[in-house]
Amino acid sequence: MNVRHLVLGDIEAVENLDHAIRGPDRSKTWDVYIDRVLRSGYLDGLPHPPWGCFIAENSGELIGFIVAERQMPTYGLPPGARIVALAVDPAYRRRGVGKALVAKLVEDCKKSGLDNIYSILMDEDERDAAFLESAGFAPANFKVFSRPIPE
Repeated sequence: MNVRHLVLGDIEAVENLDHAIRGPDRSKTWDVYIDRVLRSGYLDGLPHPPWGCFIAENSGELIGFIVAERQMPTYGLPPGARIVALAVDPAYRRRGVGKALVAKLVEDCKKSGLDNIYSILMDEDERDAAFLESAGFAPANFKVFSRPIPE
């Protein structure tokens, strides 16, 4: 397994893996995010690869990815990185792929002087919460509130 920075040529494979795992429901927001963060902001020829974005590959085949962005100190949160998406091909789960991707993000954070990594999950995302805890994360000491808008 090799973990490296994501490059423009990886985007289609990342989208395909994401759609295979999450289904088409997330594709519209995902495509907008990819356009905003990667396609419009980074090209393969830039001297610095996209910050916080890595892929894991096995024999040239994409088997996982992590996409993160810097969290600015807004709303009282300490500066850090926020994991936007993390996925591992189901055939490669429980083999250290996700932890290797998180380790690369930790390296980027250390180089950037960031002390925290955040991931926001829904309460029902127990499998993802269990993975994050196994990768060294703990529940945060802040609350997220939401309010549904009536129709």
